[in-house]
Amino acid sequence: MRHRSVIRMHTVNTMQAIGWPATALVLSLAIVLVIGAIVGAIGPEARVGMHEGMRFNGAIFAILGPLIGYGFTSMGQFFPLALGLGITRREYALGAGLLFLANAVLYTGVITVGKAIEVATDGFGLGVRFFDVVYVGTGPLWQTTIQSFLVITAMLFLGAAITAAFLRLGQPFLWTLGGALGVIGVAIFAGLVLIDGLGAALLRVLTMGWGPWMGVTAGIALLAAGVWLLLVRRTQVR
Repeated sequence: MRHRSVIRMHTVNTMQAIGWPATALVLSLAIVLVIGAIVGAIGPEARVGMHEGMRFNGAIFAILGPLIGYGFTSMGQFFPLALGLGITRREYALGAGLLFLANAVLYTGVITVGKAIEVATDGFGLGVRFFDVVYVGTGPLWQTTIQSFLVITAMLFLGAAITAAFLRLGQPFLWTLGGALGVIGVAIFAGLVLIDGLGAALLRVLTMGWGPWMGVTAGIALLAAGVWLLLVRRTQVR
């Protein structure tokens, strides 16, 4: 039952666990509301354009961004401490995994309720978009719930997996990962320039339906969770 100690370890600092993400959320939403008030004062056409353009508003990453960092912190800070206190790797994996899922449920609820209010009030009365954006779903609420949960879960486990790989493999892992991402980026850019039809094919992939994208997101989440669980059992604390 010592997995409960792992959960308490992660949540004993309330500001780190909940306070800072909530503060970032409130500040980002306040900025968006101010922008909405300024643009709305210009005229109805400007407000309509703003509302459509904010489909891609990245302010929602005030919530999503810190969550991948939460995965980093879990493995980088709390994993060595847990082992030092005699908690087994299996107990740590159970406690941290449950905590990740609980965070996903919590923030999915925040996003879903926020979107419901935002849509019902026509963008908080200002025509803005904060929760009703493509990153967490612009469709019905049930789609937003599923998409938010999958995206948040993938971020949490991905952050933990990357940190676990770093603890296991050291600095060469980061150089290898960065190099591989760089090579892939250059290859895609070269292909777009040199290969006819690749741009159209890539656009078709990027604009595929909601269902296939959720399959991809779920696959990333499952792969990241699997790699993390594998590495937790083998990672040596430095």
